[in-house]
Parts: sequence; C-alpha cells; structure tokens
Amino acid sequence: MMKGVPYLVTVALLALASTLAFADDPSPLQDFCVAINKTEVFVNGKFCKDPKLTTADDFFFSGLDKPGNTENKLGFNVNLVNVDKILGLNTLGISLARIDFAPYGLNPPHTHPRATEILVVLEGTLYVGFVTSNTDNRLFTKILNKGDVFVFPVGLIHFQFNVGHTNAVAFSGLSSQNPGLITIADAVFGANPPINPDVLAKAFQLDKTVTSHLLRISLSDHSARGEAMTTEVVTTEARRCELNGNDKVGLLRIFGGFARVAVGRHGVGSRWVAGVAGGFVRWLSVVVGVLVDSGVDGCL
Repeated sequence: MMKGVPYLVTVALLALASTLAFADDPSPLQDFCVAINKTEVFVNGKFCKDPKLTTADDFFFSGLDKPGNTENKLGFNVNLVNVDKILGLNTLGISLARIDFAPYGLNPPHTHPRATEILVVLEGTLYVGFVTSNTDNRLFTKILNKGDVFVFPVGLIHFQFNVGHTNAVAFSGLSSQNPGLITIADAVFGANPPINPDVLAKAFQLDKTVTSHLLRISLSDHSARGEAMTTEVVTTEARRCELNGNDKVGLLRIFGGFARVAVGRHGVGSRWVAGVAGGFVRWLSVVVGVLVDSGVDGCL
C-alpha cells in the first residue's frame, strides 16, 4: 500500500502545478461576486459586495449602440466594457469591447496579457492578424467581412486594419474581467521614464538620432482605469513640423533596417517578411505624423 503513495503524491503535485500554470481569472465561489470599487485596499481582483445589496444594475451597461469617436491619427476607437463598468463581471472571467474604425483606421499592434480575444465584424472589411512568439514569429492574417469571426490567442501581438472605403465596426469578447492592454509603439517609444535611446538604437538597428526623435513624440494615451480607450495621438502641429529632410532619411533607414533584419533572418527569398517589415514601418510613420512620400499639410 505504501509503495503507491509516492506515485499518488507525484500525480497530485503535477495536477496542482498544471492547474496553477493555466490559471486565469479567479473562479467564483458563489453565484456572483459584484465588485466594490471604492476601497483603499488593493487586491488581486475586487472585493465582493454583499449579495443582499446587489441589484440588476450591477449586471447592466448601456451605450454600445453608439459609435465611438474615430477622429484621431489612427482612426479608431475602443469602448471596453470590463469589470470597472459592469461590477457584476467580477470573477466571471469575461469582458466585451466595441471597436469603431474610420476608413483605413488602424487598431495598432498590441497585446492583451491576460486574455484571449474573439472578434466578430458587424460592418466593413478588416485586415487582421497576429504574430506568434519567438523564434518562429509567424504571421497569421485574414480578411474579414461582415459576419466573419477571428480569434487572437492570449498574449500574442495582434492588430486590426480597416481596408475599406467606409466605416467598420467590430465587437470583441475577451476571456478576462480585466484583459489589460500593451500597445507596442507606446510601450517601446512612450515608456515613462523613456527607454535609453542606445537600447532602442541597438534593438532596432537604427541611428540614435532616429530613436531619440521617436522618444520625443507623445503617442497614444490609453486609460488604465477601464474607461473608454480612445486612442489620441497628441502630436502638435509645431512638433510635427519639426521633421525635416534628415528625419525623412531617418525613417527610410528604419525601413532599410527592418528589411535587412528580415532578409538576414529568413533569407532573400522571404519577401513576405520584408513586406511585413515595410508595412510596420509605414504604420509607424503614420503614428509619428509623417507621410514619407508626400508630406503632411506642407510640413515636410
């Protein structure tokens, strides 16, 4: 009898480790756990409201029928309905978002560290995709039309781009009451305090002057408190017009650097990789308010 005990203990420990490794949002231990926002104590999640004081409004939100304001540099708007907007979502491991796109609007490369996302297109045509982790870094993309659905696995970098001439609308379900958001450009070039330009120049194989300039640009300001996350690029006209001929050359060097990295890693025949790099650079040029080919409002 005793000989089987070590085996059972091993199996039990492995099962526990597996459960912990794949744990996501905490599961409810009762029918619901309506969150309490007003507390000075910070915990992993939310404190529960007395069930006897719970009302239907704790499980209700209104407003996703209204289009979001897409009048910003990237031309998109996200209205996230998470546990801060529906307190009854606490411990239920789910949230929802409406995403509006102006023509050619972009929800730029980003990741949700705590959630898988499933997206359905209600109107318009979106080009969407995600990139796998190192070392493959495979790009999976699809053109989505009305009624189409696409899944973005938890933690992977992904994007949505309106390739149509009209507005587009999509809804996303996320597998967390608080999925989190890391916009890649904001995290790299908008960190507070800034990342040392030498680090960025080395990582992206760029001239230090280029990375220093990008660090001076104020990028998107997403709310970390569950409010509607409207992406606004706050670059002023004066700052945008600081770009001169040398800066345009610098941005072209960005393209060259990405292309060299792509060809060096995957071989000359991997044209799609270089294409992805080129596409990313074109997106980056829009973020910083630069249209390399034609200029913007006479600034270039």
